[in-house]
Amino acid sequence: MRGPRSLQARLLLLLLLIVPAIWLVASATAAWLAHEEVDELFDTQMGQFARQLLLVEVSENSLIELPKLKHLLKHADKGQLENDDFGLAVWDRRGNLLLSDGRGRRFDFEPERRGFYDYRGKDSDHNWRLIYLAAPDGSRLVAVGQKQGLRHEMVLKVVSAQLLPWLVGLPVMLLLILLAVRRELGPLKRLAAGIAQRAPDDSEPVSREVPREVLPLVDALNALFARIAATLEHERRFTADAAHELRTPLAALKVQAEVLELLPDEGRRRHAMRQLMLGIDRATRLVEQLLALSRLDPLNAPRQGEPIAWAALTERVLAEMAAEAALKGVRLETEWRCVPERVLPLNGDETLVGLMLRNLLENAVRYGAEGGEARLVLTEDSVSVLDRGPGVAAEWLERIRERFFRPPGQDVVGSGLGLSIVERVAELHGLRLILAKRDGGGLEAGLRRR
Repeated sequence: MRGPRSLQARLLLLLLLIVPAIWLVASATAAWLAHEEVDELFDTQMGQFARQLLLVEVSENSLIELPKLKHLLKHADKGQLENDDFGLAVWDRRGNLLLSDGRGRRFDFEPERRGFYDYRGKDSDHNWRLIYLAAPDGSRLVAVGQKQGLRHEMVLKVVSAQLLPWLVGLPVMLLLILLAVRRELGPLKRLAAGIAQRAPDDSEPVSREVPREVLPLVDALNALFARIAATLEHERRFTADAAHELRTPLAALKVQAEVLELLPDEGRRRHAMRQLMLGIDRATRLVEQLLALSRLDPLNAPRQGEPIAWAALTERVLAEMAAEAALKGVRLETEWRCVPERVLPLNGDETLVGLMLRNLLENAVRYGAEGGEARLVLTEDSVSVLDRGPGVAAEWLERIRERFFRPPGQDVVGSGLGLSIVERVAELHGLRLILAKRDGGGLEAGLRRR
């Protein structure tokens, strides 16, 4: 597979194609404009000359053939003469040639022709530009002609004088463009070299001393480095907290195992075995929640986007929680304040939403009062779980969302990760978690749209 093409090479290729193309178009346009101006100039001169010839008195009984100009200037400066490039002829009304000069004697007498036209002589290989002009009384007809080649030659000289310096300077201009492109791309090369030398955990922002067009890229990189640094710091804290939280149940498991090995009494051995099993359950629960968070953190959106069927989901979650609620004597109740089809319309991952509901119900069962109730309330714009436990002090309502945080004085075994999982799943689905104390005791945990 071909690698990416060099930006510098592409720019230079475009310039090498565009600049000569523009130069050629400009040259053609200049040549056309010069040709138009030269034609206008010479046609005007020929018309004026023909008009003046009508004023010359010429005898009708004799033919005057003017000698070539270089003979008349025999002993004078002849300048840059082209005697064969010009001609004139004067006829009377019967077609008798009265006056001629150079090629004019070869012009045809055409009494009906007037104005300019292009002409190619019968005995000439050259194209001519002719003007026929008749006297008002029709007594004489004048023809003045000029070779087209003279005009083309003048156009070529005018265009060459203008464009030849550009033709000579074109390679120099392209070379300067090449050097300028390399110089202007220098900051990008330095930027790439600086990023290549950065340490993986270096979160320092990249220098913004780059061209304005590259600033959005640099700002995006700096924002990315900041997010990566925050993610790494979060992972370090998470790993440290997880290690700390796992150390306690594992140490307790080890102690319980040692006690179990040393106890001779069967009753005390059974009690130690129960404690050991509770410790294993706690460690297992903690590991499950850590794994759940590790899967949720990298997500930016739910993996699935199917409509949530709240009726079926609620039934399944309540069935899963029935045994745990029965052990503590907590009643699980569901309150539908609208038809199930209109409950908080939501598209997302049903598994994750079920995990969120389960954690809320587990908290309501574990931290609620024995023999109390845990109620799931579903409305058109919210889903809430209410309990009648001791609740949470107002100063801790926001902090209990933090990972591994547990309010002081809490005697129920837990990991401090349940509400963190709930809030993360809610964020992925565009929801927010609202915690509030209930009148009469207990806690309300509600999910609403952001």
